[in-house]
This record gives sequence, structure tokens and C-alpha cells, in this order.
Amino acid sequence: MYAVVGSRRWRTHPLRRKVDVQEARLWLLVAALTLMCASSIGIAHGWAAFEREQSVVAEQRADRHLVRATVLRDAATSTPWTDESGQYQRVPVPVRWVTATGGEATGEVPVPPGTERGERTRLWLDSRGSVTSAPLEYRDVWAEALLVGGSSAAVTFGAGALAGIAVRMGCNRRRATMWESEWSRVEPEWSRRA
Repeated sequence: MYAVVGSRRWRTHPLRRKVDVQEARLWLLVAALTLMCASSIGIAHGWAAFEREQSVVAEQRADRHLVRATVLRDAATSTPWTDESGQYQRVPVPVRWVTATGGEATGEVPVPPGTERGERTRLWLDSRGSVTSAPLEYRDVWAEALLVGGSSAAVTFGAGALAGIAVRMGCNRRRATMWESEWSRVEPEWSRRA
């Protein structure tokens, strides 16, 4: 059986109006433009975000280095706070490490609850010797690129959907005007019969 969704707008039949054909053609045009624009805009924004984040990762990897530090005080064995995954948050404790020049430095870094004095922990330092966070990983780069590209594509799809709604509203308004003019022509004949 041959059936196409919306095919009544394309076939020749007595109830088909010119505005129906125009609406179907406009919908196809809006759908094609939305699909092309959303995919190209999403890819372009995602690629730009990927390159930007990749350069950030390269800068961070060049600027930061990992050192081993000694914990100077016992960390609390429990903490009342947990993070999003339900794991207990880390507890800040003072630590000591050897600097690149051979001297010693101290600072406060977060460690898992229950870490004892004298244990070794890892921490990241920047080029100035200050404690910093770990550099971004490449999975973070991909996640950012996919998020930015997907968001851009979704916004473009939303704009296309609004354009489709505007087409439908305009065509409905035109149909209502046509029905009104036709009814004003036919109504006197109907009212005489009554």
C-alpha cells in the first residue's frame, strides 16, 4: 500500500488549496535548512571548542608538574560532606614537598579522609611552585567539544522549530482569511433557506 505522510497536500483533489501546497513546500524548505544549518553550526562550534580546549591542555601540561609530598598531620577520619558521586570529600591537611631547587615547601592540599601523618600524597604544582589542580585530560576536551557542538545544534534546531511554527501559523491565518471570505459569500444563500 502506498502511503506518504502529508501526501494529501501534494495530490490533486477538490479540497486541496494553494496554501496547503505552499505550506508543505515551506515546511520541507525549513526542515532542510534546519538540518543543514544545525549540523554545520554544531560541527563548527564543536571543532572550535575542541581546538581551544586542546590548547588549554597543552598549556597546562607544559606549566604543571606532579610531585610527591609528605602529610604533616592526620586527616579527619570522616567528614559529613559528600560529593555528587556519594564519596566523601577530601580533607585539607598541611603537606611538605621538595621544590625544583632542592628546598622544602609546605602547603595545604586535600587528601582522602583517614590519611595518616607521614603518608605520601601527590600534588600538582605550577611553574611558580604554587599548588594547583591537575591538568585537564583529553576526555575533558572531547566532553567540552561534544557539549558545545550539541548545544549549538540544539539551539539551531529550536530556531528551526520556531520557524516551522511560524510557517504553520501564517498558513493557518491565511486559511482562516480565505474561509471567512468564502463564508461571507456563501452565508447569504444559507440564511435565505432558513
